[in-house]
Amino acid sequence: MAKVVPQLDFMAAIKLAFSRLKETTGRSRRSEFWWAFLAIYVGSYLVGYILGLIPGVGVWLQFLVQIVGMIVTLPLLMRRMHDIGKGNGLVWAYAIVYGLFLLSFLITAISIKSGGFGGTIIGGIFATILSIALAVVGIILLIMCIKDSEGENKYGPSPKYPEGKPATPAQ
Repeated sequence: MAKVVPQLDFMAAIKLAFSRLKETTGRSRRSEFWWAFLAIYVGSYLVGYILGLIPGVGVWLQFLVQIVGMIVTLPLLMRRMHDIGKGNGLVWAYAIVYGLFLLSFLITAISIKSGGFGGTIIGGIFATILSIALAVVGIILLIMCIKDSEGENKYGPSPKYPEGKPATPAQ
């Protein structure tokens, strides 16, 4: 029977993910991905929310925190896709749509601040369309991130199954 490496605990997963922030190659197991994803997204949303309360500059700081959170998550998401044998196309699609969504948010905020009504409507429509696209791509990525690791694939050996994925029992 193939040897299965034990699941990473919270701290081990966070340390591993943050030590590999610049790596877009290789693979990340589910435990590394989900614990790090949880820490990054909850942290960025909390920090963004708190900074968003600062009068005058809050919305800009919140925007910046969201961009940093996305940039930090991209390599982790790429490695997770590699672990299930997929490429980075969907990750890049998500990043581009997310970036456009944030840009539409920024345009709408500038329009509201300057008192322009037309930019607000256009920005709102654009943001709505991008929100739907973001949700669809995000759900697809979510489903893919839930999948178990593959055995060895073109992205390298499995971090979970170093001796190959165990055979599934016959039903």
